[in-house]
Amino acid sequence: MAQTGAVIFLPREEGQTSRMLEELLFDPAALWLAQALEDAGTDRFFVVCHGEDQEKAEPCFPEGTRFVTNGSADAVEQLTGFLQELEGKTVVITRPVLLSWEGARQLTEGGDAGLAGSQDCGIYRAEAAALARALSEGAGLEDALREKADRISGRSAWEQSFSPVRAGPRGRLEAEQTVRQYGAQRLMEQGVRLMDAATCYAGPRVKAGAGTVLLPGVILRGECFLGRDCEIGPHTMIRDCIIGDHVTVNQSQLNESTVEAGAKIGPFAYIRPDCHVGAGVKVGDFVELKNSVIGAETKISHLTYVGDSDVGQKVNFGCGTVTVNYDGATKFRTTIGDNAFIGCNTNLVAPVKVGDGAYTAAGSTITDEVPADSLAIARSMQIVKKQWAAKRRRGRRLK
Repeated sequence: MAQTGAVIFLPREEGQTSRMLEELLFDPAALWLAQALEDAGTDRFFVVCHGEDQEKAEPCFPEGTRFVTNGSADAVEQLTGFLQELEGKTVVITRPVLLSWEGARQLTEGGDAGLAGSQDCGIYRAEAAALARALSEGAGLEDALREKADRISGRSAWEQSFSPVRAGPRGRLEAEQTVRQYGAQRLMEQGVRLMDAATCYAGPRVKAGAGTVLLPGVILRGECFLGRDCEIGPHTMIRDCIIGDHVTVNQSQLNESTVEAGAKIGPFAYIRPDCHVGAGVKVGDFVELKNSVIGAETKISHLTYVGDSDVGQKVNFGCGTVTVNYDGATKFRTTIGDNAFIGCNTNLVAPVKVGDGAYTAAGSTITDEVPADSLAIARSMQIVKKQWAAKRRRGRRLK
């Protein structure tokens, strides 16, 4: 199978870290560029960077990317060898620049390159074999590109397909506006509806299914996947999550977790890392989950903390429930069986287990196992002192 490639330079200026390694929204510019090329079919990358930048650059590119540092004695030989392994055209980018997803597709698929004009932007496309021959015959890279490559020009149909990453605060602001637009355009190409594209911030590794709607103020960070026909927002942040089909997330934050189809999250819910929320689950207002598995169709409607827990299916959590998972030194887990009913203001002091179909009475502090289909009452007996308040008031008046 033919392999397509890209050669990316991450130049430094005046001793500063490469502008391509500065974050735009929440990801480095190099990641935006690499992801656009990878999604367009580029499967091999060769990166030239300063030695001190390599550690930061590596996470921006796919596994297997070759890195060479500026000034390496065998840099030309390594680049020549890389080009000889490719078939067809390769992309060469020598300056800090961003590519739209459409622009990356045109480059890799061999569309009109908008050949050389007076405004060279540092984007080239060349036959890999021809470029390799020129380098092996002693030509410098600039000469080889001048002779063998198509040079993309700012005076062409390409004008909307790339954007330089300029120095300084203004340049960074322009670049962040550009990637916000690129992220929004990419989601719309996937069939997503954006109610207000100007307030949607989606990173380069975000993917979404057709029919999903993003309301104003949505932030999608890291490696996220949203299923089909979801409704996300308003004012929601999701980071490194997998979201199933037909999920609703309203004014909430989700981190490093999985939410299965049909779940309803929020408003004002907080899902911390390492959670798995089952299909049809309701996580309501002011609910926090952490490192927990929640079974299908469970309802955690409001004002509840579930941490380090394994919860079964069709469990009902009353308002104000707390899993007491930490003793100041060690975290412990709580286990709740299917169809259990947790009464309001219950404290579940881990490690503890509530069996299938069991109930806890409202206001209980549960420290021992509750067997299946049992009722646990763990609260002091109510005592009523009749007329106590009236006597107290009379005593105060006498004084």
